[in-house]
Amino acid sequence: MTWTPVHPMEKYIYLPEWRDTPFKYKFDDDRRNKFRRLIASPFVNDEVNLLTEELLDKSNIGKDEVPDMLSLMYYAGNYAHKTSQECAMELQDTYVRLDRSIAHLLDVIDKKIGLQNVLFCITSTGYVDTESADHGLYRIPGGEFHLNRCAALLNMFLMATYGEGQYVEAYYDQQIYLNHKLIEKKQLDLSEIQNKAADFLMQFSGVNEAYSAQRLLLGSWTPEIDLIRNGFHRKRSGDLLIEVLPGWTIVNESNPTENRIIRSAHIPVPLVFFGNSVKPEIINTPVSVGHIAPTLAHTMRIRAPNACSSTPLTIR
Repeated sequence: MTWTPVHPMEKYIYLPEWRDTPFKYKFDDDRRNKFRRLIASPFVNDEVNLLTEELLDKSNIGKDEVPDMLSLMYYAGNYAHKTSQECAMELQDTYVRLDRSIAHLLDVIDKKIGLQNVLFCITSTGYVDTESADHGLYRIPGGEFHLNRCAALLNMFLMATYGEGQYVEAYYDQQIYLNHKLIEKKQLDLSEIQNKAADFLMQFSGVNEAYSAQRLLLGSWTPEIDLIRNGFHRKRSGDLLIEVLPGWTIVNESNPTENRIIRSAHIPVPLVFFGNSVKPEIINTPVSVGHIAPTLAHTMRIRAPNACSSTPLTIR
């Protein structure tokens, strides 16, 4: 498999100055990483369509009066997780090929089921790969935050406060897990240690907020805490959750490829409903992802999920 641009080079705009030749990638020249690179290219979308055709041919989906839901995910990100400057032409070509992949999907569904029998819902995750820091361009203050060093200093603080021991059991993804067995053995108050540790973490450069598990579960409500609670589980999440300031880089010394820059900017993404007699209309009022499920449920005339609090959009 070889990837070259669909259009002539002059059709692609906003290219860096050094780009003077089209790109060309072969996915069979590196046996170890060819699949890793393939899933970060537009060719993976063709594989999704092939699997969808197989599913429609060999299953009963869309062949009776009971509504079915088919969820597909296409890739439209940077090739091989490079920066946008490095793969500006590749990214534009990815969207050209994505448009063709969606067109092919519509043709397949039209032939096998009929577009008049289908409601399409298209949106995006809004996820983008971490780009290089733009401190110099916008004069944004920032720095590096090392979670492993933070956890080591926290353990030293707890040792100085409560005596010898390995109080920090693990750390991962801005979360720190305390050694509950040691704390129980020493007959210490877990909530007190969590809150003291959170106060200590607040003194680190680059830390915007430190939340203890006790505060998330039993503390007063705030909009920020409400969002964090959505991804917090008392039996799986850490005892301490660290919120790093925007513009700072979280450094993973064991795996530098996982370094990421914290950005809190709003990322708008499209939400498109079409098919099934939906009348053309543009809704400029911002909506959240929580509106998708009740809208689909309303269209299929079934109950919305029992935890759904958003109202459906009027798409008819």
